Amino acid sequence: MSGKVLAYILMDLELGKTDDVLAALRKIDEATTVAVTTGSYDIVVLLEVNNLEELYEITVQKIHKIPGIKETQTAVVEKIMRA
Repeated sequence: MSGKVLAYILMDLELGKTDDVLAALRKIDEATTVAVTTGSYDIVVLLEVNNLEELYEITVQKIHKIPGIKETQTAVVEKIMRA
């Protein structure tokens, strides 16, 4: 890994807000992957940042302010193993 911090942000959305939330997330440069999913979470975003402080700023100042997101859960990646 390149010294970057990776984190998955798992999101529960309000009904009917998926397209609006997707449009807002696509404007965040650090969001390298945005996926609409089935199951407990509606959207999963992979963020790639330089440090935990930057992760905090993006989640609190950008993601948490997007209308239509009811709840988030953040999972910081500790290790990646390539198949």
